[in-house]
Amino acid sequence: MQNFLLKNGADEVVYPEKQLAEWTAIRYSSDHILDYIELDQEYSIFEIEIPKVWVGKTVGQMEIRKKHNINLMAFKHNGKMDLKISSETVFPEDHSMLVLGSIKDIQKCFHI
Repeated sequence: MQNFLLKNGADEVVYPEKQLAEWTAIRYSSDHILDYIELDQEYSIFEIEIPKVWVGKTVGQMEIRKKHNINLMAFKHNGKMDLKISSETVFPEDHSMLVLGSIKDIQKCFHI
């Protein structure tokens, strides 16, 4: 079916059931994953609870990019995003964070 659609002008074939199954498997594989967006086969954005051992430490102290090759994009609390993050920013309690990186690096860092 996919070949037929592509040969007849479709740019891409979307399988919502497959995408939902993959999202559900990743989302519910760990209780600290709140959301997940796959950008391509290798890279994704995860919304993850901030690990308790990180709370109170600065972004610079944790060296996330250097140690884990992951980019911290934002903090999120009560549906509001905070994109103003610097190396002096302290990891807040009761927030989640959005991180961008390869799926393998994120899985390794957060034990997913």
